[in-house]
Amino acid sequence: MPYLVAAVVLIGALCLFDLLLTVGLVRRLRAQQAPRPSADGFAHAGMLPPGGIVGAFDTRTVDGRPLHRRDLGTGTVVVFLSPGCPPCHQLVPRVAAALGAAPANEAVAVVAGGMEGDRDTEQLLKELGPVARVVLEPGTGPMTEAFAARAFPVMCRVRAVGDELVVEDVGEHVLPTPVPATR
Repeated sequence: MPYLVAAVVLIGALCLFDLLLTVGLVRRLRAQQAPRPSADGFAHAGMLPPGGIVGAFDTRTVDGRPLHRRDLGTGTVVVFLSPGCPPCHQLVPRVAAALGAAPANEAVAVVAGGMEGDRDTEQLLKELGPVARVVLEPGTGPMTEAFAARAFPVMCRVRAVGDELVVEDVGEHVLPTPVPATR
């Protein structure tokens, strides 16, 4: 009988220890969970925070022009979208209209995870091409890494500080306001 009591106590202690480890693991997974889009549809915490320094990158736009960190100046809006992201497709018309209001070369759109020939990718490229310098990154590319973009859609405005490029602000409010047409 004493062996049975000892076995039950030991199994109970092991179950309690396992429960504590599981609770700790769940807490850690929740803390590491990817940011979700906010009410306005943008994942504000899905990239470098304001004040974060953008890493170096060397890439090409879809029309073949080179694009480097030094090519982005103060006030440039950078938006990250993904072809497989329903909120991205819903927001593209509003983003395209706003980016169309930006001065030339002050908007960059990164289509992350897209492949040429894919219907969703081609739709994003078609809508964003006229209003921004567009970069297509199949999977995680140099710009996605440089901006630490982890959730889509996400956007920021940058500013040049010496040789560095710093994230100035994050969120949809960085979009230029389209000027209403006058009659």
